[in-house]
Amino acid sequence: MNYLMVIEYCGANYNGWQVQNGAIAKDKNKTIENEILKAIKVVTKFDVKLLVSGRTDAGVHALNQVANFKLPYYYDLNKLKIALNGIMPPDISVKNIEIAHDSFHATRDAVSKTYLYKINSGFKSPLLSGRSWFIKEDLNINLMKESSDIFLGKNNFFNFVKREKGKKSVNYCRVIKEIKICEKSYGLNIFIEGEGFLRNMVRRIVGSLILCGTGKINNFVLRDMLTGENRPFNRICAPSCGLFLYSVKYGHKIYS
Repeated sequence: MNYLMVIEYCGANYNGWQVQNGAIAKDKNKTIENEILKAIKVVTKFDVKLLVSGRTDAGVHALNQVANFKLPYYYDLNKLKIALNGIMPPDISVKNIEIAHDSFHATRDAVSKTYLYKINSGFKSPLLSGRSWFIKEDLNINLMKESSDIFLGKNNFFNFVKREKGKKSVNYCRVIKEIKICEKSYGLNIFIEGEGFLRNMVRRIVGSLILCGTGKINNFVLRDMLTGENRPFNRICAPSCGLFLYSVKYGHKIYS
């Protein structure tokens, strides 16, 4: 049986979804994936392989992460969900479990993912501490919306990712389908939907939009960043605390 799970978690206390290559220290093993795998083992007595729509970095949260795993037997879905949530830490929760087609693969079958980034501006909200990026400067929202259009379509995001040392022939081209900037009472919600993302890509896009919104760079610089490799730009990576995996789209359904 192929089980599909929709998971919500706060990433503040974890080293991301999965331990990165080269991580040796004991605290590096505190990951979302490990906590879920331990719970599945306790409930079902099976060691399973957990496939996920996308690995989130340390400190990044998820509202609707999608993962799947296989078991040889059928378990009552509601009882399984309750049992898993009773074991896992309070900052990780299984929202839903369903039976998927045997060929379903949470990683390969994802059509697109949408990330939400929360900006707290104007006043520093205690309730958004650790869940947003506080910006002191005034933001030109119209300019940010205009700048966001530059990222749409297929582009080379060489200057907007954390490049891995020793990796060769990396394809930095990705497709951004939509960017929405919504004004809220506490600041902004920035939604970015794409067919796939590279490491730190969303956070660097957000950082660049903030630089545009504060007048530190203009759209000409932004366009040049999308065309010029190995050029020194004033790049900024938004902190992980404001980033949420918002939804995942598959051919048959959107999990949001």
